Amino acid sequence: MAFDDLPPDWTDRPLSTPHLAGDVVDLVVKESDRAQNTFAVLPCDENDVGYPTPVLIDQTDWLVDDEERREMLTALAAIGLPAVVLAFSSSRRLPDGILDRWRADAETAFGAAGTRVIGVFTAWAHHVEPVSASA
Repeated sequence: MAFDDLPPDWTDRPLSTPHLAGDVVDLVVKESDRAQNTFAVLPCDENDVGYPTPVLIDQTDWLVDDEERREMLTALAAIGLPAVVLAFSSSRRLPDGILDRWRADAETAFGAAGTRVIGVFTAWAHHVEPVSASA
């Protein structure tokens, strides 16, 4: 997945379009963000079209305990968005076990808030990969 694959009208397309969400994550989560362990939330409308401004939370501690992770995700989900694309970034690849816990808790928290999770990705170095098969 690479941002240079984005079509010219990508801002008007639903992020649920195959492969589009990963390319948008690659564009939005810059290398400098990845180096700072940034958690990205790309808010979308009811048609899965991304809103212009993503939410980027840097210095995310991917190793927090389960309770702290769930509290953070529940607070973010309380915003009440129709849909989101999520990305966990780091300067290097995060272990699958950590990604699986974050993905599962994010899907649970956002789902409980009535927010559809279009896709969950990891962004590291020069790579963006899906964590779930949602997108």
